[in-house]
Amino acid sequence: MDYEKEFENKIEKNDPENVVPPEENEKEELYRTEELNGETLKAEEQEQEELENTAPIPKVEFRNNKKSLGKMVKRFRRKMVASFIAVALVAALIGGGVTGAVMKYYVTPNDASAQVVTRYLPLDATSSNDSGILNLIPNIYKIVSPAVVEIDTSTAYTNGYRTEYVPKGSGSGFIISSDGYIVTNNHVIDGASKITVKLLDGRSADAKLIGKDDRTDLAVLKINLPNLPVVKLGDSSKLQPGELAIAIGNPLGDSFAGTVTAGIISGLNRNLQSDYGPVKLIQTDAAINPGNSGGPLVNSKAEVIGITSVKLTSIGPSIQDPFGMFGSQGTPVEGMGFAIPINEAKPIIDQIIKHGYVERPMMGIGAQTITQQDAVQYNLPVGVYVVQVQPNSGAEKAGIQPGDVIIKVDGKTITSFEDLQSILNNHKVGDVINVTVWRNGKTFTVPVKLQSSANFQ
Repeated sequence: MDYEKEFENKIEKNDPENVVPPEENEKEELYRTEELNGETLKAEEQEQEELENTAPIPKVEFRNNKKSLGKMVKRFRRKMVASFIAVALVAALIGGGVTGAVMKYYVTPNDASAQVVTRYLPLDATSSNDSGILNLIPNIYKIVSPAVVEIDTSTAYTNGYRTEYVPKGSGSGFIISSDGYIVTNNHVIDGASKITVKLLDGRSADAKLIGKDDRTDLAVLKINLPNLPVVKLGDSSKLQPGELAIAIGNPLGDSFAGTVTAGIISGLNRNLQSDYGPVKLIQTDAAINPGNSGGPLVNSKAEVIGITSVKLTSIGPSIQDPFGMFGSQGTPVEGMGFAIPINEAKPIIDQIIKHGYVERPMMGIGAQTITQQDAVQYNLPVGVYVVQVQPNSGAEKAGIQPGDVIIKVDGKTITSFEDLQSILNNHKVGDVINVTVWRNGKTFTVPVKLQSSANFQ
């Protein structure tokens, strides 16, 4: 029996090269060929085993047949392609499983807390328990919100023999001491005849106005209730852009009391020109709306680092709208909220509690800036034009008159009212400054003793 010939005949009979499959069924035939090859090899192994038991093993010499060799090479290549496809499928399944597991952890639609993880990483804790990152904002809210109050204001009018109150507006505030002192914005309570404070626990009380400061837009109230919760004041000088920022307040009044919004510190020392003059504020993208004014801006340690007071809603060619009064004008903007840094507010709050007002050194003048354009138009030097002089003030005693132009103070050139105010802020009541004045083409310098702003209340 010619074993070699029979072996080749069987291989040739089952060789897929004898059958040319249609091009569109090439993949299906590839897998079918693999199955046929497997069955053939199994049959050959069984026949070989029978031959070993019944006949001696003949010496087989492989012929130098190019056709047979080519067929074997082609079969080998097909096996390698099939093996590669199988390995690729397994690798894809493994890779898909790993990717699916990662995506499930980070973007599961029903797991809203996972979004907090990705937004505020890195933070200290990453567990999902009560002390972990997933509960960071809820825990901060639990700590701070009981001390955040709603402030409702009313104005009085007399109807014959009766006095009635008409609701004026509402805002927010926060309790800073257990004896009832509350911090808020001056524009929240300005012009109010009656102020009512409501706590998150349902209690309410009439509030007494201790004092206010127009320049910094701050005011302090006091209520008499027992067991008052208080906030912890932080350090705004240590803030960095990108840190967590949480605003708690009462946007749009009582219906949305205790609202919490979260964002980041977007910027520091923003020099914004408001109705109360130039102020340096903290910028945040945490949502701030009417009614949030006077509420706390809180860091990740549940400390108050700012007092929310300004929301920029539009910027036009010649108008900045810090309190959202002209939302239909100019270019609309989003996510532009601002807060008074707590470090700037602390000394003001302390003075209001101590004196009922803020004591600042003053010359006793009313003035306005002369710009370069004004100087050319009115033939005046650039500086500060004196509009009025307060009676018995240091300026009057020094001989300063309305119509004078202040061009230098302590040897420093003055080009705006802000320049003058900046120098005065570096002095204290009782200091004497040297003021250089232009009057009718002549200049002279006079000493001016600074007096307390309380003298001009």
